[in-house]
Formats: sequence, C-alpha cells, structure tokens
Amino acid sequence: MADADDRLATELDLLHSMYPEINYDEKRREVSYRAAGASFQLRLPYDYLDSALPDVLYASAGKTDLREQLKQCIAACDVGEEVLDSIVLSFIELVNSKASEDSSESQATGDGGRESDSKATIVVWLHHLLNTNKRKLALSPPSRDVSGVTKPGYPGVLVYSGPARPVHDHVNELKQQNWQAFQVRLESEEEWIFTHGAGVKEVEAMKDIVAEVGDAHKEIFLEAMRMR
Repeated sequence: MADADDRLATELDLLHSMYPEINYDEKRREVSYRAAGASFQLRLPYDYLDSALPDVLYASAGKTDLREQLKQCIAACDVGEEVLDSIVLSFIELVNSKASEDSSESQATGDGGRESDSKATIVVWLHHLLNTNKRKLALSPPSRDVSGVTKPGYPGVLVYSGPARPVHDHVNELKQQNWQAFQVRLESEEEWIFTHGAGVKEVEAMKDIVAEVGDAHKEIFLEAMRMR
C-alpha cells in the first residue's frame, strides 16, 4: 500500500505541474478538472494503480454530458498503470472535438454567404515533434490560405491562422496522427499576422515563435504555453 501511495503522490505532483487546473481531494480520493467551461470529476478506488481504474463521477462541456465518452476512454487504459494524464488528455480532446462539431453546425446553419469571413487561430502543444513525415505534414496545410509557425523538438508547437474552416481541417488532420500528446492550448476567432508573412514556417526555438507572433499576441501565446 505504501508503494501505491508513493506512486499516486508522484503521479498527482506531475499531473498538477502539467495541468494547474487539477485539484485532488485526498479525503474523498477525488480528482477534479475545470477549464474554459468544461469539467470532470473522478474517484480513485483504493486499488487504483493495482487492479482498478478511476470512476467517472461527472464530465461535461457546457451543457453536454461527456460521462459515457470519458468512461470509454478510461476503459481503454491499462490497469495498474498511471493513467491520469491520459485521462485528462482524452477529456481535452473530447471537449475540442465537441467544440469543432458545434462550430461546423453553426457554420452550416448560419449565413452561408458569410462563412468565408470567419477566421481562426489555433495553438497546439505537442509532447514532441521529431518525425520527418509529421514535420512535413505540419508545414503543408491543404489550403494556401493557412499561415503559421511550427517548432520541432521537445516540446513541439504548432500555430495556425487564417480562414476558420481550413485551419480547423488542418488541425483535425494532424490530430489523427499518432501523438504521445496533442493539446489544443488556444482557439481564437481572431486572425494572427506572422512576421514572415503568408505560408507556414518552421523555426528552431520558442523565442522564434514569440518573434513571429509579434507584440500583439506575445502574451496570449506565452499564456497558452503556460509560460506566464
């Protein structure tokens, strides 16, 4: 039991360093997460990290109940392993997927003549971006109207801006690749203008991205990267 307690304490420390929005009620053994109108709460069985997985108490994004979807994600996890970070990532992906669906439905039912006027900027954090094919894919959105910046290495960073539909389509295409971690850290309806101009450019370091987004969006970007 002592070993399991130590593992849990270490896992929670690491989890909180990655996601400051995480809270843990030690008495109730409940893990909760809340960010941007989405939240979930889990209960950790006493045999978690041995022979059981966390139980979902609730999970929602706005008025949408995501409990069943999150339960399915947890059921696919390995029993006896630290899985809380995977659960948080799965929940974020569920929320982003729901937001994309809502956006598509809104565009489909809205004024079709104005759909091309909507803009978007998306910032993505990756555990790493090393694979050559993934780097090429990140640099090659299907639409020439999409501009952005990518940074390979640890962590990987993707920033795309332009017409909303092609920006979301490109990010969704990338999301289908096999990533250790793929987190949408920022979605904005504002178009960003990059220093290099049009197209997508790969840079070497985080400071290069800051230079590319300029003073107008520097603080927003750094907050999305949790560097503020």
